[in-house]
Amino acid sequence: MYRKRYNIRYKGILNILKKRLHYKRQLNKVIAVLIILILILLLKVINNSISSNIIQIIHNSINHEFSIKKDGKMIIDYGKKLLMLPERTLSVLNITNSTKYPPPIPGTIYNPFGETRHLDGRTIFNNGIDIIPDGEKEPVSIEKGIVKSIEDRGTKGYFVTVEHENMETLYGYLALVYVKEGEEIELGTKIGTLGTNKNGNSYLHFEVWIEGTPVDPLNYVNFKNKL
Repeated sequence: MYRKRYNIRYKGILNILKKRLHYKRQLNKVIAVLIILILILLLKVINNSISSNIIQIIHNSINHEFSIKKDGKMIIDYGKKLLMLPERTLSVLNITNSTKYPPPIPGTIYNPFGETRHLDGRTIFNNGIDIIPDGEKEPVSIEKGIVKSIEDRGTKGYFVTVEHENMETLYGYLALVYVKEGEEIELGTKIGTLGTNKNGNSYLHFEVWIEGTPVDPLNYVNFKNKL
């Protein structure tokens, strides 16, 4: 008799626990379904424009009539754009054209581009290079362009700036100038004649500017002789 009562009570407790577990499982299922529905709605909203674009692209591709001449030209032009790098990027990465320009005058470079520190602590930055000419040669333009300016810097002589298609060049320490401002000149046009310093030596100061910044002429001009 006692065993029967015990079994009834035991079964009652088990039924209560089963009902609670059943309700909990059902509640978890409902929550999971709600989460899935919310995710589906979000994905639908987010991907709505993307899906429309993809459908439009597929539709245009299906109805496109391919032309070898027209579409081939478009593909080639697009490939050229991908292969081209801006000049500013080339300058920053120090990537220059493998075909260098001829030197403005044959000679030997004795004062290089960049910062020079003297023994007395003074620091001087050279925007270009200084060249000791071979014999009595006269400096010439390294490329066709237009004479942008001619400056008279007193004891240092004349400084001529020539504007080219993708850079500017400067020719300094000239005693006489053969060109005029605004004049169109060709490759090899004589710029002027060199003067002499207090020691009786002649030399050319030469600079290359890219987008308003001085760069090392050795990266652009093919010089054979260097000190």
